[in-house]
Amino acid sequence: MKRIIKGSVYLCGDNVTAYQIIAQNRWGLGLNPEELGKWAMEGACPEVLNVENGFRDKGYSIVIGGEDFGGGGKSIEHPIAALQGAGIELLIADSFSRYSFRNAINRGLPAILCPGITKVVHTGDIIEADLTTGTVRNCTTGAEIQSAPLSDLVLEFVEYGGMLAYYRKKNQQDPA
Repeated sequence: MKRIIKGSVYLCGDNVTAYQIIAQNRWGLGLNPEELGKWAMEGACPEVLNVENGFRDKGYSIVIGGEDFGGGGKSIEHPIAALQGAGIELLIADSFSRYSFRNAINRGLPAILCPGITKVVHTGDIIEADLTTGTVRNCTTGAEIQSAPLSDLVLEFVEYGGMLAYYRKKNQQDPA
């Protein structure tokens, strides 16, 4: 597992909802990240509306959100699966909805809470985030910001590809 993630940023505003990450009419595609990824961020990135693979083809690997990223009151996994299918390796936000943060970690997508991040990055910047120390560096501008590091348990969830995969593997090693 990569504990330092470097990539190109797509910067969202505040209050990007689950419905903007993946439209409700796409939920019928199931939880297949490849299918959902074709339509990721349609509501948050207007230039990809109704463009299959539109967001994926832009080459972003990190999404940075403002306040309440992924909100909207739904606990569905579809938005996180869509982001994974679009090639997103890391989420960082000023704040997350509790559901989107939990779903990201549960699916093995690292999510970093980093108040102030939206003030030091722009879409297209290259950033590097160290998951173990919490340091986020904008390689384009040289700016650095500190977040809380991910816990060892969360890092293991990410390493195994999610919480369920982690517990399956642990139960194989040490059956109850």
